[in-house]
Amino acid sequence: MADTKQAEKEYLARIGSSDWERVKPFSTPGSDTLPESARLLHDFSVALLTLQPTADDRILDLGAGGCWCSDLLGRLNRSSVAVDISVDMLRTGRSRPTGGTIRAVAGDMERLPFRPGAFTKAICLSAIHHVPDIPAALGEIARVLTDDGVAFFSEPGRGHAAAPVSTAAMRDFGVLEQDILVEDFARWCGEAGFRDVRIKPMSYTIPEFDLRVDEWARWSRLARSKRPYRALDTIRRGVAEFFGAGKQTSLLEETLAMSLVRLLRGAVEDHPMIVASKLEARATVASTWSARIVAAAGIPGRATAGGTVPIRLTVTNVGSATWPAASAVGTGQVSLGVQLLESGGRLLVRDHHRVALPGRVAPGGVVRLDFACPMPSTPGRYQLKFDLVVEGVTWFEPTGSVTLSHAVEVA
Repeated sequence: MADTKQAEKEYLARIGSSDWERVKPFSTPGSDTLPESARLLHDFSVALLTLQPTADDRILDLGAGGCWCSDLLGRLNRSSVAVDISVDMLRTGRSRPTGGTIRAVAGDMERLPFRPGAFTKAICLSAIHHVPDIPAALGEIARVLTDDGVAFFSEPGRGHAAAPVSTAAMRDFGVLEQDILVEDFARWCGEAGFRDVRIKPMSYTIPEFDLRVDEWARWSRLARSKRPYRALDTIRRGVAEFFGAGKQTSLLEETLAMSLVRLLRGAVEDHPMIVASKLEARATVASTWSARIVAAAGIPGRATAGGTVPIRLTVTNVGSATWPAASAVGTGQVSLGVQLLESGGRLLVRDHHRVALPGRVAPGGVVRLDFACPMPSTPGRYQLKFDLVVEGVTWFEPTGSVTLSHAVEVA
């Protein structure tokens, strides 16, 4: 096992693929990596859509290799640390041409060089199958995650170790290639301290699976049908088939279910995608960005053109994400935003005014904001709409959060 770890450290020098690692998952000039690149980008997208990392998360990029995940995370204004057993790989990653700064740490996944609870989320794409002691690595990942930490794994599955590319890699370079079997891996996650382990069977892009137009029409009719009638029709057709009538007519629900089960079971076994959480999943999850905004004092209904009106609001974080303070560097910080509307509600100025938060606000936290809100220079009847905004990302309202509006007459 020590030999395979040494082989991983020497792998880049022996295989001579630093140009690819420097631009991965994209292609070097004159090369064609489209199938592999598409798979990598697909798995990365699934990881992001599953973990939903915020700008406030501390993300561990496990088995980072040439740091392509950390590079893309940085370009999406997310904070990560890349860890890999190979210093050569990390040096190559830090020389990527995108110009961003990648934080990289050399380390063995079986003994991660981080304090407990250092990270909130972890991404491991096609890396843990190289680790000799996978249960030990999972224990370390659980240790360095916070009490509510979540890890996403995407690995090669059944038959990988015996595939020609794997046997050649083990023979020529001495690296370790293993199958990741869903049942074993899920059990190891539980033993490592992850209380909630989920397989993601609907996260696969399977171009081979398609429907003819008539098949799609049958799917649509089934989706629109009501359960009592659907059940009676299934019983009727089942009885008919039992007595030998209508055997050429398939039971659509059963056929559909079995075709999907077989298709997705094969996809999961060939390429497991697993999410391991240290907290049990809740039946209902609060919206990531949600606020309750209440006027702490009466807001004036009249104002002078070009002047200001005093505003006092109490804002509560009723979402699931911590709000970074507006003084933070870069995008992703949360501010109170004031939008200027016509009296009938049509938007005039979306970015009419901003108010910085006094500090980070955790879920359940409350802040009180006192500020002077500028008034438009043209007299008329207006509305002020108060909402929170994740700078460079989204306003809260489109995610389902309730805003506060107030009418004001400017004279």
